[in-house]
Amino acid sequence: MRPHAGRAIVAGFVATTAMTLALYVLVSVVAGQPLDSAMLGGAVAWMPAMLLQLVNGSITLPLIYTYLVFRFLPREPWIRGALWGVILWCLTEIIVMPLMQEALSGVTSIGATAALVCGLLLVFLVYGTLLGWLAGAELPRPSRLPEAERLAA
Repeated sequence: MRPHAGRAIVAGFVATTAMTLALYVLVSVVAGQPLDSAMLGGAVAWMPAMLLQLVNGSITLPLIYTYLVFRFLPREPWIRGALWGVILWCLTEIIVMPLMQEALSGVTSIGATAALVCGLLLVFLVYGTLLGWLAGAELPRPSRLPEAERLAA
């Protein structure tokens, strides 16, 4: 049984909020500048980028997790979510990070780059674990009436 889509969207919103806060702290520490100016192109591009992150993290990714990925991942819901976070981190490292090389040009040391990569893994683990834990598996539906009550009625 997969998680309920509505619950996954709410969980995605909570997880995206936590992820964004963790990302803001990570970039501020590693790059030495706020998230909006370090990675989002300054104040002008900040709002559309945050809106895109909110939509993707709250709706798109939780629905992909619920309908496509959940059944292929093993174990408890929070472990499934953590694995989903690792998958998303891998996709980010392969697809997104090469596109952000210019924005990350201020991060020049190997240590800062390693801290950013490891920090992003932690951020995605936060997102995935929260999503999996809060969305959970579908709750069993209660049976109508027990047999004895049904016969008495």
